[in-house]
Amino acid sequence: MRNSVLAFALVGLSWSSEQLLRAQTAPIAVVADPPVDTKFPPTLAGITVPSHGVDMDAIFYLATGAGPHGTVLLLHGLPGYESNVDLAQSIRRAGWNVLLFYYRGTWGTAGTFTQSGAIEDTAEAVRFLRDPANAEKYRSNPKRLVIVGHSLGGSLAGYEATHDSDIMAVAIISAVNLGKVNAAAEEREVRLKRWASQLHPVRGASAAELFAEAERHAKDWDYVTWADALRGHSVLLVEADDQNHADMEALTGALQQKNAVALKHVAVKTDHSFSDHRIALQTIVIEWLQELK
Repeated sequence: MRNSVLAFALVGLSWSSEQLLRAQTAPIAVVADPPVDTKFPPTLAGITVPSHGVDMDAIFYLATGAGPHGTVLLLHGLPGYESNVDLAQSIRRAGWNVLLFYYRGTWGTAGTFTQSGAIEDTAEAVRFLRDPANAEKYRSNPKRLVIVGHSLGGSLAGYEATHDSDIMAVAIISAVNLGKVNAAAEEREVRLKRWASQLHPVRGASAAELFAEAERHAKDWDYVTWADALRGHSVLLVEADDQNHADMEALTGALQQKNAVALKHVAVKTDHSFSDHRIALQTIVIEWLQELK
C-alpha cells in the first residue's frame, strides 16, 4: 500500500521532496480507503439533532463495521465555510463515527444564531450522542466521545469539555478566544470587519451584536482561564499563523503550568483554514486519535 501511495504522488512532478515525504508518512486513514464490512458498510446519514425546539440539520458519517464505534463531534466555525469535511472522511476511515451539525440560525437551520445558543446546541448534540437509542441505532459507543472543533467550534469544544468530565478527549484547532475579541481595539476592528463580511449564512445576528454578546460574557468565555478544568482531559491544541495564534499559545502555556495529564500541542505555518496544510491537519488529528486509550 505504501508503494502505491508513493506511485500516485509521483504523478504530480511539481511536488517537492517534503510533500512526497508527507504523503509517504501520513496515516493510512488519510490516504487510503479501509476494507469494507459488507454487512455494515460505511454510510452517510442526513439527520436532525433537536435543540431547544429546533431540529438542527446534521450529517452523520458512519464507519464500516458492527462497532460500537467511538464518535467524534466535529464543530465548525462561524459561519463554517471551511467545515472540515475532508477531516470527517479521514476520521471515519480511521474507524470513528463523525457527527457534523449546523448551529441554530446557520446554513438553513431554523432559529436565530447567538454564541450562547451555539454553546447550548453543542451540549444538545452531546446529549443526542449519549442517548441509548441513538447509540444503538448508529452503532456507537457513547463512552468514547471526542469533540474536535475549529475556530469558533474550537472554543465551543473547549467550553463543553470544561463542563463535562465524561468527554473522552478534546481537540481545539485555531480557536477564537471569545473572551478576548474585544480586548485590543485595533485587532477588534480587523476581526469585526471580517466577521461582518462572512455572515450571509447566519440568521438574526450582526457582527456588532456578536461582539457585544462576547463582551458580556468575557470573563466566562476566555478559554485561557479554562486550563484547570481542561487539564484532566486528553487535549490536542493545533495552532495556525492567524489572529488566534497568541491566545492559543497562552492556552498551551496555561495547560502546561497546570500539568495537564495528556497535552499535545502542534503549531502549523498556515492560514486560519489550513488551506495549504489539509493533509497535515488530518495527519495530526488521526495520529492523536490513534493514541487515545
